[in-house]
Amino acid sequence: MKSIYLLDTNIISQVTKPEPNENLLTKLELHTGTCVISSITWYELHNGIQLLPPGPKKDKLMSFLIDYVQPAFPVIPYDIHAATINGDITSRLLPQGKLTPILDTQIASIAIANNLILVTNNTKDFQIFADEFNLMLEDWTE
Repeated sequence: MKSIYLLDTNIISQVTKPEPNENLLTKLELHTGTCVISSITWYELHNGIQLLPPGPKKDKLMSFLIDYVQPAFPVIPYDIHAATINGDITSRLLPQGKLTPILDTQIASIAIANNLILVTNNTKDFQIFADEFNLMLEDWTE
C-alpha cells in the first residue's frame, strides 16, 4: 500500500499520553499501512527520550519507540530533494522576515518532496507552508 500520510512528532507523542485522543487513535487504525514518519521525527522522539533521566518512564518510552513506532512507521529520510525544497522555502521566507523553526521546515520539506499529507495537531505551526508552498495538512485530533 502506498504511503499517504507523514505523521508529525506530536502525533506519535500523543499516543503515549495516559489518555490519548480517541479521534487520533481511530484515524491511525483506519490508515494502518499508509503512514510514515520523517527522519526528523525519529530524531525528535529519540532525542526527547534520551534526555529523560534513567528510570521506568524512559525505559517504557524507548520500548515504545523501538517495538511499536519503528516497525509500524517507515522512516522517510531528509534527502537531497527535501533539502532542495527546504532551501527554496527558506530563500523565499527569510527575505520577507518570516522565520520558521528549522526542524518544522525540514518536516514540511519532506512531506512536500514526497507528496505526503502532514498529519499534525499543530497546524498553525505549519500553515505558512500550506499557504505558500502547497503543503497538505490534516489534524486527526479534531
